[in-house]
Amino acid sequence: MKVRRCILPSAILIGAVMMQNTDGAIAAQFLDSGSAAAMASPAAAAAVPYWQAGHETGNLDEYSWWRVEGVPTGTLQVVPDPTAAGRGSVLKGEITSVSPQGGDSHRLYPALLLPECYHGAYTSTFSVWADVPKNGQRGWFSFATYTNRKDWNDLFGVNLGFEEGEDRLVLFHVPVFGKGNFTRLSRKPFPMRQWVKIDVRVDQGGIMLFQDDRLVAEARKNWGPEGVGLCEAHWGLYGEGKNRSGLMLNDDISVSFDTPFGISPRMVR
Repeated sequence: MKVRRCILPSAILIGAVMMQNTDGAIAAQFLDSGSAAAMASPAAAAAVPYWQAGHETGNLDEYSWWRVEGVPTGTLQVVPDPTAAGRGSVLKGEITSVSPQGGDSHRLYPALLLPECYHGAYTSTFSVWADVPKNGQRGWFSFATYTNRKDWNDLFGVNLGFEEGEDRLVLFHVPVFGKGNFTRLSRKPFPMRQWVKIDVRVDQGGIMLFQDDRLVAEARKNWGPEGVGLCEAHWGLYGEGKNRSGLMLNDDISVSFDTPFGISPRMVR
């Protein structure tokens, strides 16, 4: 089943941005209304995704462990679910020290690489459990990054943001690298120490971000001459180097393509 895109007309977009800056009740009524945009669900995943993480087997070989200048700033492991949620094995990334001098980020994540870029629409699904410092004590954290270029010079990220005193999912590097211009469709907070399902729906019109099947944000994206597609992606724990601590668990990571793509993916370690 295809999802009807909910990119709003420019007049409504302007209204949404203005309402984010107005006083409480009216804005909340607009953004968390029962409208079709706010209540939309992600596209049904294909019966067999193009790729699905296999860490349930306890096998870390398909994952990469990225380090900054060869110095470990944390650990990346496949471990039995420590949350007592009965999820079997999960991917665990944990920051144990700040990045060394000159290091700008912690890169404790698995990276999915396609030998050739896929061109077309796709859906990415994953679950995350996070325990990171409060906003005033942390740098940025990213839950997932996707690129439609091999050089990672055109990408977008699903990040942890902080708005109106609450942690919320945000989209970053939209519409172009270094920007974070998106439309907030729900004020649903992102809970710590709780499993959350995240769906990312990507097509030529832009990006739709779902939290526990609720559309919370969307953005237009300038895909450049390559057009919409996927070359590489990563999940796990990716955070600013100044962070001294942080724990993130991932499960049920998968990618589904709208059109057939017969080239097998690979993971790097």
